Amino acid sequence: MEVKTYAFLQIAVSIALGIQIFAALTDAADNNNELFTVQYCGTNCTKKQDGTWTECTGKNGGCKCYHENGKKVGFCLSTEYTDFTQFSTPTSEEIANASPRPKETNSH
Repeated sequence: MEVKTYAFLQIAVSIALGIQIFAALTDAADNNNELFTVQYCGTNCTKKQDGTWTECTGKNGGCKCYHENGKKVGFCLSTEYTDFTQFSTPTSEEIANASPRPKETNSH
């Protein structure tokens, strides 16, 4: 009887932990306050004979070489992380001031 109770408790804890992990991952995936962007810099990088990689130029030094293990060619990519929670919520007046205005046309 004691073994059955212990096994039941282990199963219950495993299920509860699985639900908690699923909920946490789902919440993190739906977070609209964070943005991670990756852009291709238009060039590739290659592994040199001495084991170093060619430099990635572009985007004012913001490009870096990303490659797979064992490969001799990689991509020059620019990455950027933005956390929108660091910015305050704009007021209606600020939104109106930032909105595009229609062009004024002069009629004769």
